[in-house]
Amino acid sequence: MTNPTTVCGIDFGTSNSAIAIVRDGATELVAVEGPHTTIPSAIFFPAKGEKPLYGRAAIAAYAIHEPGRLMRSLKSILGSELVTEKTAVGGKYQSFEDILVGYIKHLKAKAEAHAGCKISHVVMGRPVHFVDDNDVVDARAEAKLRDIARAAGFKSIAFQFEPIAAALSFEHTLKQDELVFISDIGGGTADFSIVQVGPARRAKSKRADDILANDGIRVGGTNLDMRLSLAAVMPHLGSQATSLKGLDLPRWPFVDLATGHRIHTIATPKNLHTLQQIYSDCAQPEVFERYLEIIRQQSGHLLAGSVEQTKIDLSAQQEVVIDLAETVPGVTVTATKQQFDTAIAFELERLEGAIRATLDAAGQRGSAITTLFLTGGTSAVPAVKALLLSMLPKAKVIEGDLFNSVGFGLALDAQRQFVMRKAA
Repeated sequence: MTNPTTVCGIDFGTSNSAIAIVRDGATELVAVEGPHTTIPSAIFFPAKGEKPLYGRAAIAAYAIHEPGRLMRSLKSILGSELVTEKTAVGGKYQSFEDILVGYIKHLKAKAEAHAGCKISHVVMGRPVHFVDDNDVVDARAEAKLRDIARAAGFKSIAFQFEPIAAALSFEHTLKQDELVFISDIGGGTADFSIVQVGPARRAKSKRADDILANDGIRVGGTNLDMRLSLAAVMPHLGSQATSLKGLDLPRWPFVDLATGHRIHTIATPKNLHTLQQIYSDCAQPEVFERYLEIIRQQSGHLLAGSVEQTKIDLSAQQEVVIDLAETVPGVTVTATKQQFDTAIAFELERLEGAIRATLDAAGQRGSAITTLFLTGGTSAVPAVKALLLSMLPKAKVIEGDLFNSVGFGLALDAQRQFVMRKAA
């Protein structure tokens, strides 16, 4: 049965997702995969049409080369025309929209099993901008996410900016007022908010006056992974090789292999034909052969996972050796922190512009911010954190739960939107 006082918040992320419920006034994170309260935003479709696998189970099936197809970073398609197109998975064609419905249904079922009742009310997290500088496409992406949530079985659907949800999560712990800069940088987007928070404010049913500014751009961990892969790995797969006439090889194969949500698009018949032509015209075919072998073995996501782990390891080490044994036997790559910082310079410049725009929109100097609240896995990248600290010099740093703060805050907002307002 449905319990009208049980509501939930879903943080559907590019890399990871989380869900939290409010039941009888208590907010709880839901264990969505074994004991874990986060789940990779990954789906594996077995080749013979069996039920899809989600999260870590999906990645594990792919890693042991089970026949089928792994899909990741699907949130990235919400702002594109691709969302309504169909693709071959599990022996049949499905639209990307239907694939996303299945994923949200999976999260909903986990929440309902945890709550012991049906849940019809949800606040869905959303980035400040699904796409940059296009309000029409942004509104269409939110509408599409609403359709997906409704098709997954939710009746009442609201939205909240992800950094605002993180602010609500932070506010839940406070005993004094703060002017907080929320930095929520996940897999696909960087979202910033400046919010007045405090114990007296959290009882308010309307919080618009407390939100001084929101801004965001499509820069996240997957962008940093791409830059690191292009700088450190792709030269070993032929990105710096030339044609027989001495010309550069096309760039798209390497960009697509370095971009999580593009990997599954490479192995179309048309692309495979083009890749074979590139190989035939390559002056260093033995190097480009490594690239082709990754495509043949469908190991692109394994490579992406190695690069992502290298990015994480470079937070604490000056250099990391990437052993490509699972994808390119006999090849190792050394990636350095300096190489990584240089590779992501463009992304850091864009982040700086978005931080400054957020401060300007709020009419605040960086020195006026009392607290910097970090959430989203990419906020932990040293170069990103250093940039934030340089622009907010007097702020104390609070590192929230990098992967659960938004989900927890969305559930708090669901309580405010669906329960408190009804009671009022």
